[in-house]
Amino acid sequence: MGRQTELKDRTRNLIFAAAIDEIRRREGKITQLDLAKRMGVNKDTITNVLHFRTAVTDDIITRLQTASGCIFNLQWLRGESDVMLAEQIRTKSEKNGDDSERFGNNEPTGLPSYSSMANSIIAAKDDAIESLKRELAKTEESSKREIAAKDETIGALRDQLATKETLIKTLQQQVSDLRAFINLQQTKDNFGNYPFIPGVADEERKAQT
Repeated sequence: MGRQTELKDRTRNLIFAAAIDEIRRREGKITQLDLAKRMGVNKDTITNVLHFRTAVTDDIITRLQTASGCIFNLQWLRGESDVMLAEQIRTKSEKNGDDSERFGNNEPTGLPSYSSMANSIIAAKDDAIESLKRELAKTEESSKREIAAKDETIGALRDQLATKETLIKTLQQQVSDLRAFINLQQTKDNFGNYPFIPGVADEERKAQT
């Protein structure tokens, strides 16, 4: 029983991914965030389903059907039919004439065969893989651009740092030269206060002794 439930959940996840690919095929570029807003759910909800972290609930199926404009066969979304689109159901009903009225609705009443279900799962899985590859390629490209931008910023900061280090060395040298000049000036001022020239006092002191 647990194995059947697991298979059913996985089938729904694959079908969910195939449905998103169909929406993208019809509408062009649409992000997971855009679709999440349409469905009224968090973006992580869609991501978790696509990565098989959570199962697809009936509520998510209903929200996806509404967000798509009801283009899908609801039984297909639930994993109970191999006919994807609602328009395919209508086409079959038109071909069958009064048979649709006899059954009371436009959806097939029987479950799909194992072979058709297997084909549907394989097709949905392939679509899911391609979808994940596209998402990965976009993420990789975005990461490369961010890394390149950060490298440029780091390079600019290094240039600024080198310029500031040169300026600091120049200022330090100026301070050192200024201190030497001040010391020299103070020495000259001190010599100017002596009553005689340095050296003369030493000679007179020697003469006295």
